[in-house]
Amino acid sequence: MKILFIGPTRIGDTILSTSIINFYLNKFNDCNFSVVTSPYAKSLFTRMPRLDDLIVINKKKFGLHWIDIIKFSIFKKWDLVIDLRSSATSYLLFTKERKIFRGNNDFHKIIQFQKFLNTDEKLVPKVWYDDEDRKKSLEKISNYNRLIAVAPYSNWFKKDWSIEKYKALFENEFFNGYTIILTGISSEIRNKEEIVYFMNSLNLKVIDLFDWGNLRHMVPIFEKCDFFIGSDSGLMHLSASTGCKTFALFGPTNDLVYAPWGDSVVIKSDVDRIDYELENLSVEKVLNRIKSFLG
Repeated sequence: MKILFIGPTRIGDTILSTSIINFYLNKFNDCNFSVVTSPYAKSLFTRMPRLDDLIVINKKKFGLHWIDIIKFSIFKKWDLVIDLRSSATSYLLFTKERKIFRGNNDFHKIIQFQKFLNTDEKLVPKVWYDDEDRKKSLEKISNYNRLIAVAPYSNWFKKDWSIEKYKALFENEFFNGYTIILTGISSEIRNKEEIVYFMNSLNLKVIDLFDWGNLRHMVPIFEKCDFFIGSDSGLMHLSASTGCKTFALFGPTNDLVYAPWGDSVVIKSDVDRIDYELENLSVEKVLNRIKSFLG
């Protein structure tokens, strides 16, 4: 069974969409995938089982990137085409069946995927890694226990909590004895002096993993963490996909659709309007939710 999977561009959406791939891998032993993805998300699929081809497409002006997808896929015969970008391209391909996803803002993405697949089965996002990835990742945390993963930055400043508030949170005695793992990409750090001060002044051990490894290398680390705190981001979804307790800080984005899927708590901005930035969220509210959830 040959399946062409045209995945989303953004990392968070891609992680959630792995639940569809995982569904087919578990249901059909004879299925093999060709996956179309973006440069940002390609490492999520590198260790995926039964992967025939990984087609990495850079987005181009005027939709010209679709020409590259057509060149790869049009002369092949597919058993199933799954298109999460709702493109016209899928209608041009030779396939026995095609599924073209059209999302909405009324249900969580995973619920939408269940309806899309017409199944009541539990869908579980999954990012794959191998023993070499695991060894490399765990070397970074081998001398530490009681770990908190923190991803303080996203691709939009209104989704982010200030570093000052993270510092105030972790100065509470509740976090004594924990080690903080900072993760993300440095290009999203808006004030480098501020984050350096945070790492040097905090009365906790800090492991700096900004720009280290790739997304799949964070999976074994998240699996070892006691919990995760961070913005609505791809790393938030990655954390939840590993089973790590995930405290997701939400401001202007829609948690109904994009809340982390799994063992998680959404903590929303104190101003109950979707257009308000996360900075309105108080330290006290976050601390109290964490304490109540962890008991």
